[in-house]
Amino acid sequence: MSYFYFIWKSHRSFLLFSIFIISLFQFLILKLVTTIDYSSPIMYLMNQLPENVQAMFGEDFVSMLTVEGAAALALNHPLVLVILSIGAIIIPSRHIAGEIEAGTLELVLSFPVKRIRLLLNLFISGVVFLFLIIFCALCSSLLSINIFHQLTFVLFTKMLKIGCNLWLLFVFIMSLTLTLSSFEKEGSKVGIRVAGIALVFYLLHYLSSLWDAIKFTKPFNIFTYYQPQDLMTGQRSFLLNLLVLSCLIVLCLIVSIYQFNHRDIPG
Repeated sequence: MSYFYFIWKSHRSFLLFSIFIISLFQFLILKLVTTIDYSSPIMYLMNQLPENVQAMFGEDFVSMLTVEGAAALALNHPLVLVILSIGAIIIPSRHIAGEIEAGTLELVLSFPVKRIRLLLNLFISGVVFLFLIIFCALCSSLLSINIFHQLTFVLFTKMLKIGCNLWLLFVFIMSLTLTLSSFEKEGSKVGIRVAGIALVFYLLHYLSSLWDAIKFTKPFNIFTYYQPQDLMTGQRSFLLNLLVLSCLIVLCLIVSIYQFNHRDIPG
């Protein structure tokens, strides 16, 4: 519990900022969509455009005009993904590789504490903090829908699935950061590498939808297993996403534990 509190205290400002910004963003997006009817004029303008120009906007833009589409897209907005990525990366990179670099981890391990316990406490702390951010964002979305629209049981269930899927995606990114941190001794390098990997996956996910030559990469892309619009419309299996991301998380955690237990610190 003391280590959990230490991590919370180290990242409290960022976590509270993340909760406030993402929750406010969800609430305002859904308030805007549910209180202003602009779908008809926008769809009219879209239909006047050439087909190739319409394709540039894509189905995501059209789905944004409905409450369900806006709810899904608000949880897939780049702002949300960036903030969650920062949280998923800085927690493990700072407290493993960063503390090895600073020499403080060697001091911590000089006390009678098992390495596996330290690593698992860090992992659980990150899981809880990511859950807290996403839970607050989800509550804000549901509150906005309930106030300005109509919250049905079906929509509530779909939103829970999207929220759970989003949480698992970023638990995986955190687990990947934990894995790289167990090999490295510089927190900044780990953060840059994981951010770069996530960005490449994100860009490749959208490019593979436009470019047939790289469509084969879709099954190997982590963002294939988080598509809230498809979850909302029932075109994607939540259980498949759950299975793939859970397996990746467990794999990263096993590698992290093994490497952290066998490495020299510092070194």
